[in-house]
Amino acid sequence: MKRLAALFVGLAIAVLAAVAAWLAFSPHGAGQPPAEVGDVLFVTTRAENDDKAPAERFDGRRGSVSRGRCSVGYRPLPLAERIAGEVEFWVPTDLQDVRDVALLDRPAFEAAIGERARGPIVLFVHGYSYGFDRTCRMGADLQRMLGEEATVVMFSWPSDANPVDYVADQVDMEWSVPELADLLAELAGRDDGRKLKLLAHSLGTRGVLFALDLLALRGDDGPAAEHLVLLAPDYDRQAFIDQWPRFRHRADRVTLYASSNDTPLKVSAALHDHPRLGQAGEHLVVLDGMTTIDVSALGRVRPSGHEYFFYDPAVAADLAESLLHGTPAEKRSNIRSRTLDGRPYWALLPPESATK
Repeated sequence: MKRLAALFVGLAIAVLAAVAAWLAFSPHGAGQPPAEVGDVLFVTTRAENDDKAPAERFDGRRGSVSRGRCSVGYRPLPLAERIAGEVEFWVPTDLQDVRDVALLDRPAFEAAIGERARGPIVLFVHGYSYGFDRTCRMGADLQRMLGEEATVVMFSWPSDANPVDYVADQVDMEWSVPELADLLAELAGRDDGRKLKLLAHSLGTRGVLFALDLLALRGDDGPAAEHLVLLAPDYDRQAFIDQWPRFRHRADRVTLYASSNDTPLKVSAALHDHPRLGQAGEHLVVLDGMTTIDVSALGRVRPSGHEYFFYDPAVAADLAESLLHGTPAEKRSNIRSRTLDGRPYWALLPPESATK
């Protein structure tokens, strides 16, 4: 009964949030300043369009490489903030809109990375069905989560931002691989001694692994990043197992996050007729030299169960601890050791279960 009541409360909050968003971002509320503004650096292979509204500055067509900085405004939802911690699913606690997009030439972009002199560079490659607006908002939130301890760079390839355009997104991701490989080499080759953390989500994993192969073909087959993190990767499970000897030395550490609650990966597995790397349960991949984190026990805080690294606080905290401090899995919170065929992996548990 409590879960049913919580569901109704969540639905009510979602409706209120939608109404508040309309009021805040409609012409009547557009002039109101945000309570906070965050930003994130980006590199995109999207085409720039004629719409100068910041959120629509780039679309789903292929274009030349552009670099810049997105600024995102945040306006809190006090009612949602009070209830978010009481329910078992994600509730938006603020409204977000892309306020500004400033394009930067390469020297200015490199200088912008240098502005945050502390911590690693975190390169995030998003999955399918991401528009430019969503890339900016997710990236700014990730930068806000990591604070001044890291510099986030978003690689935004020309996804159509339409869930039915999966095949088109896949080929556009592949088309973007050469530019992604160039960016990887550029960030890994900086002379400021900062470590590169590489985050690949969903279909973005395909682009990252293809880019690593392309760099190897160019003669750069050493470590490309200090830490490679595969988040709900939409990549052929058996292909990755077969290719693992090739990839295991491309980063000092490799981490896989997987879940049995990931609906998009189940759909992708049916479409491809083969399991995906990010699936857990009977398809969980545990390999020597790779840290596997199974987040299935956390359930799903959003219906798709695909972006748990962002919307589930337990996964977000685990990811941040690993990225920023390099804390081994066995020393992180809410995590327990498991084995599969004699190999160790880790299960991330709800905080209330982990303390028992």
